Amino acid sequence: MAAVKDVLRNVRTEVAGRRRKCYRHPKKHIISKGEVCLVVKDGPQKQSTYCLVCARDILDVALQRVEALSAVISEVDE
Repeated sequence: MAAVKDVLRNVRTEVAGRRRKCYRHPKKHIISKGEVCLVVKDGPQKQSTYCLVCARDILDVALQRVEALSAVISEVDE
């Protein structure tokens, strides 16, 4: 049996090794060294980093989209 494809492979959390800016609100939200942050790989050598406040919003929207996709698949299965 083939392995299940990981569609979230470009999204991860990590602990900031240095002070960073949140990509969504760079002037308001600062990620301090040692804080957990959400990292989204945007390309081969580009990534966006988000603070926990913005990460929650991003993940909530992503969850809604995944649930909607799952609902469509479930309807087709029936």
